[in-house]
Amino acid sequence: MTLALMTLPVIIIATRTALRSVPDSIRHAAFGVGCSRWQVVRDHVLPLAMPGILTGSIIGLAQAMGETAPLIIVGMVAFIPDVSASFTEAATVLPAQVFTWAGEPDKAFVEKTAGGILVLLTILIFLNATAVILRKKFERRW
Repeated sequence: MTLALMTLPVIIIATRTALRSVPDSIRHAAFGVGCSRWQVVRDHVLPLAMPGILTGSIIGLAQAMGETAPLIIVGMVAFIPDVSASFTEAATVLPAQVFTWAGEPDKAFVEKTAGGILVLLTILIFLNATAVILRKKFERRW
């Protein structure tokens, strides 16, 4: 819930910016051919603003994945201290797990910490690259 509340402003601002970037001439043209307000939004404005909305959503998701501080501040209510042995067992979020591994005195946890950080960075880079690719693919020039 904390991460959702932190991500929401990023998505809202990106959506507002994307909707405002659609030129008024497109709206006026749609009204000129007899479209209702809902048809203008659904058929003209939303499809043209979708690349910006997608980009903002993906970047917000990537930001939420990297946030460890809010999880620690709220006490990591769903914190599971043991490392799961398989994919079907309960586990905690990766940033919190990396934080836990970094605090362990054993030498074996150094490699686990580095591996967790590399996995997290790989996912974040992939999500950001996906956002850029989607924006370039669906972007339209007026």
